[in-house]
Order: sequence, then C-alpha cells, then structure tokens
Amino acid sequence: MTSPAVAGERTAAPRARKRRDDRIAAAVLLAPSFAGFLVFYVYPALRGMWYSFTDFSMLKPPNFVGLDNYSDLFADDQFRTAAGNTAIFALVTMIIGPLLGLVSALLLNRARVGQALFRAAFFLPVTMSLVVVSTMWKMLLNDDGLINRAIEFFGGEGHQWLSDPDTALLAVCAASIWQGFGFETIILLAALQGIPRERYEAAAVDGAGPWRTFRAVTLPALRPALLFVYVVGIIGAFQVYDQVYVMTRGGPADSTMTVVYYLVEKFHRLDLGHASAAAYLLVIFLAAASALQMRLERRPS
Repeated sequence: MTSPAVAGERTAAPRARKRRDDRIAAAVLLAPSFAGFLVFYVYPALRGMWYSFTDFSMLKPPNFVGLDNYSDLFADDQFRTAAGNTAIFALVTMIIGPLLGLVSALLLNRARVGQALFRAAFFLPVTMSLVVVSTMWKMLLNDDGLINRAIEFFGGEGHQWLSDPDTALLAVCAASIWQGFGFETIILLAALQGIPRERYEAAAVDGAGPWRTFRAVTLPALRPALLFVYVVGIIGAFQVYDQVYVMTRGGPADSTMTVVYYLVEKFHRLDLGHASAAAYLLVIFLAAASALQMRLERRPS
C-alpha cells in the first residue's frame, strides 16, 4: 500500500513540471511583444536621452556637449515663453474642465429621465479627433465666424480671437475644455454612482444640509476619481500640440507656443539635441506628476 507521503510526491512532480511548462510557454508567447517593446520603445527612449547630451543635427555626427542643451533651454526666451504658456494652459483647463465635469456629473446623477442620452451627448466630443475639434473652433472664432456674428447680432463688437495675443491662448483653452470635459463628467459620474446610499442616509439622520453632505460625504468619496482626472488632465495639458498647430501655429507672437510645439519646431530645424532635451524635461515633469498622484492615492481619506 502506497503511503500518503509517496503519493504526495508523485502528484507534486507533475504539478511542478506543468508550472515549468506554463512558464516556458508564457515566455515564448511574450517574447515577440517584449522584443518589440525593447526595439520600438526602450531603445528610442535611451537614444533620445543620449541625443539630449549632444549637438546632434542629422547633418554631422553627434558630439557630446554635456548639460549645455539643458542650460541653453533655460536661457532661451522662446522656451521660457513656451513653458509659461503651457503652464497657463494647464492651469486654465484644469480649473474649468474638472469643475464643469463635476457640475455636469452632479446634475446627471440627479436626472431620472434621459440620463443615457445626456451621457452620450457629453461624451461625444471626446470621441472626436482633436484636429476636427480644433478646425471647428477655428471656424467659430474666425473674424467672420459664428461667435462674432452672434456678438454683433446682440449689439456687441466682434473680436479677433485668434489674432490677438491676449485672447489666442484662451481660445485654444476653450476648444480643449469643450472637447475634454465630457471625459471628466463620465469618470466623476461613475464615481458618484458608486457611493453607497447609506452614507447619505446617515448624513440626513445627523441633520446635515446639502453643502455639508457634499463636503463630508461626496467630496471624500470622489477623491480617487478627482486625482485620476487631474493627473490625466495635467499630462494631456502639457502635451498639447494639435490644437495649437491647427488654430494658431504657435502665434501670434509666440502667445500660444507650447513646450511640445517648441520641441517639434526644433525637430523640423534639425536641432535634435535641444529638442531631445526639451522632451526629457517634459518627461521628468510628467513622471513627477504621476508619482505625486500615486502618493496622494495612498494617503488615507
């Protein structure tokens, strides 16, 4: 008669072989994707980092220049202008966009009729190409566009929204907010609908009014969703390019020049060393923003 120990050894051996075979099969199946990741993502990233320390221009072999490209960027008035415009764009869009998304989500959460239709209507601009949205807003904001005609119809005076350095960046912000706040609406609406009703019932029993309930129940429950919305929004805001290219081409007078538009222009001029340095400064900032989000998510509510 076989002892339990011997039987256990006999069954453990096939299991160990199966686990080993599964690991080998998984490695074989993942190898092409991993190789593609190394070739098309890791290698270009490392190559770009190397170029950021050289004077590479595609017209001559790259020479190592150390941190000169980075110091040149901080001394470049156009880059400082681009960084300032990008920060303003991020600030405006990340104040107004999530606020509109939160208000829309609260209203939709209270709606009892047509909620699915309104959700689709709010989210429709998100599915549209940025080029299409930017072209549409450029037509609306032109000197003879619909917005100026509406202002003149009500007795006002039209404005050169995209030609005036004081309003061009705000016009780009308006197009971006309109295109993106539906995403924030859907994310926050999903978070609202996940809040247990018992919390609101407990607040009502305690005599909390609408504002106190919102501040003590709704906002803490929305914190993870809000953090997600803000981090994704900031990353998108600092990568803004399409809207600027279509609507203003960085003008007038660099008033809508952004960091990504700046580095793309450097690439077009074959100044790949400075372009790579600008790209890696952007990568460092976005990595820091993502790390901050993960740290805030781990904090207790």
